[in-house]
This record gives sequence, structure tokens and C-alpha cells, in this order.
Amino acid sequence: MILPEYGRTLQTAEWSPVIDELLEGQHFVITTHENSDGDGLGSEVALAKVLKALGKEVTIVNPTDVPPNYQFLKQLYPINLFNNKSEEAIAELSLCDVVILLDANLHDRMGSLWPHVSFARELGSLKIVCIDHHLEPEDFTDVMVCESYASSTGELVYGFLCALQERVGHDIFTPEIASALYVAVMTDTGSFRFPKTSPYVYTLAGDLVGKGADPAELYDRIYNSLSPPALKLLGAALSAISILDDGDISWLFISQEMLKATGSKLFDTDLIIRYLLSVPSVRIAVLIVEMQDGRTKASFRSRGNIYVNKLAQKYGGGGHMNAAGCLFKFSSDKAQNVLLEDLRAFLRDNNESK
Repeated sequence: MILPEYGRTLQTAEWSPVIDELLEGQHFVITTHENSDGDGLGSEVALAKVLKALGKEVTIVNPTDVPPNYQFLKQLYPINLFNNKSEEAIAELSLCDVVILLDANLHDRMGSLWPHVSFARELGSLKIVCIDHHLEPEDFTDVMVCESYASSTGELVYGFLCALQERVGHDIFTPEIASALYVAVMTDTGSFRFPKTSPYVYTLAGDLVGKGADPAELYDRIYNSLSPPALKLLGAALSAISILDDGDISWLFISQEMLKATGSKLFDTDLIIRYLLSVPSVRIAVLIVEMQDGRTKASFRSRGNIYVNKLAQKYGGGGHMNAAGCLFKFSSDKAQNVLLEDLRAFLRDNNESK
């Protein structure tokens, strides 16, 4: 496991374990976490296209569907949805040499895919390779590169492809690969405004534009593609935000009733949490979403040195210092009561530790 210090990039030699596995393998399945985002999807597509160009058999199989604003990535490379009846995907897993997990470092984040990956690994010589940038990695892979200082998994995949290019001795970037990586980096840096947007990230983005990525077009496809139901949900959500504890906490609960009334879907909630930090006094923003199966999804955002990933870990989740999430396996009413009490205690402890 490679965990470099903040503020540097991996050297070519440090990518060697990943390069060796990918050059030796022939049949690959690439996947990312449940409720996929631009970073995971863009990284998947870029890596799949490179491996395919190197003569490998490559299938992308994800545990949940691609959100509408990222559907255009499926035009660059097919992205398959997995479920327990996906006989073709299960067959792919049983035949592949290497499963590559991107943008997640916990096996639970693979959702319904994990039992099949685990079973295939036990039966044969399947290897698991992980590239990720979240905190607190779990030790379940054969090769893991997890750099928590990186702005995005896309940043790491870009570095890996540069190292791979050096090894194979010829240019492997194309405009489509550059576009997929640009999507990954742009979305996970909040359009280049989050704290981990280092000078290197701007250099990287400039290089991808030089290689064929179109910033205006990609931004428009992702952020200016709200459906009418998603817009209705946004309006309903903004009117339901609560500001608690003298402005320290912003809080929003989205029920199944609200989703049905607006005709929106679970993935339409993803763009809402950014508004919860728009009040300057807010230190922690919490978005709670009631899911169809009775579970409850919670997303956290914070300002400054407030490690919301620690809060998420308490409930089996994880993430970044200022952006994390978890999934409660019980009702939204219980989740809200438990979470609000714990959140207030978490903030008190954070104040006392200063």
C-alpha cells in the first residue's frame, strides 16, 4: 500500500506494482462505488480505453446506474449495471484476471458486486487492484495506491497513465481519454475550487485540455443538464433547509414523499448539498435522504479542520476530511434523531480540541 505525504505526486517507479498487474493481466473488470460520481466514472472510462488500446479485454461493471448528467460518458465506453441477475456480468467476474476498483477504498462500497468479486477471488487467481484518494483505506486488495492528498482519483489515474506511457514507450492519451479524466478532476475539485486544488491540478487540467478535452462543453453537459423533476426537487429542498444551533449546522431531510411529488430520483439529490454550505456561519452541512428500501443515506460537508469522515466512520461510512457520507440500515426518523444528537456532540468535541 502506497500512502505518500501531502503535496507530492508518485514517481514512475512507485506505480510499478500497478503497471505490472495491468500489463500482465489480459481480462479486466473495472468498477467504482455505489451511487457513482464524475470522478469514479471518468476514471473508469479513461482507464478502460487505455487498457483496450493495449489489447486487453475490459468491461466496466458498476453496482448502481449512471446518473443522467454523466450518461454521455457511456458514449465513450460502455458502462454496465450490475445486479444479482446479471449473468453476463457474473460470468465476466469469473473469467477476469484483475478487478480494478476506482474511487473507493472499502469493499462495502462495491455494493452487490463485492460478494461475487470475493467468491471469484477465492475460486481462482483473480487479483484486486485499487486506486483511490479517500482517507482510512481498508486492507482487502492485492495492490492499492491510496493517496489522500490527491484532489481526485482522476488526478491519480492521470499520473498512472503518464507512468504507464513511459513504460510502454508511446503516447497513450487521446481526446476521449483526456475528456474522461477532465470530468473526473473537474467534478471532484468542485470545478477547481476545493482546498486540494493544488497548482499541479491546474497544470494537469491544462495538459488535458491540450490533449483534447473541451472544458466548456464538459461543464455544460454535467452542470447545465438538470431535468424538470430535478429542478422541482431543488426548489422544494431549498425551502426545507433548516439552520440549527446558532448557524453552526445546516440540515435537510428529503423524504420519499418529496421525491415522488417532484417526480425526481435518488441521484437528483447529489447536487443539492452544495447549497447547504452557502450560509457563511455553517460549519457542518447534513443532507439526509430516505431510500426506497427503508435505509437512510446521509451526506456531510464541513468547513475548516472538521473531519466529517470521522463522523461518517461511526456509522460504517467514510470519505474526505470535508466531504463524507454513510448509509443507515434503519428508518429516516431514527437516523435523524441519532445523527443530530451525535452531530452536536461531535461539534462540541471539535471545539474542545482546539
